[in-house]
Amino acid sequence: MSEAIARARFVRGSARKYNQIFELIRGRQIDEALTLLKFLKKAIKEPVFKTLKAAISNAEIKIGRAKFEREKYFVTDARADTGPIMRRMRAAPRGHGVLIRKRFAHLTVKISDEKRK
Repeated sequence: MSEAIARARFVRGSARKYNQIFELIRGRQIDEALTLLKFLKKAIKEPVFKTLKAAISNAEIKIGRAKFEREKYFVTDARADTGPIMRRMRAAPRGHGVLIRKRFAHLTVKISDEKRK
């Protein structure tokens, strides 16, 4: 059993939106997941796509490019954890200030040659 992990940290966007995308690709074969991400109509898909490609590349390096068989690998674990929140102030009526939260997330993608349930 071989597996590879890729992480992307401090990515702009909320973890909740990334987890919606991860639900679509979790448990799928890596080629199928890449195709699904390629044609998905969400702007937030790009960091997920790059992280999945990084996990595939890590597996190729770990095993060796000649021995690596793409059709045997599945996305076993894909998740987004909350990162820090950048806080900014915006002017509001009557001299008040409103807090704007710019969220970050930490993405983790794990691929393995064993399909998990």
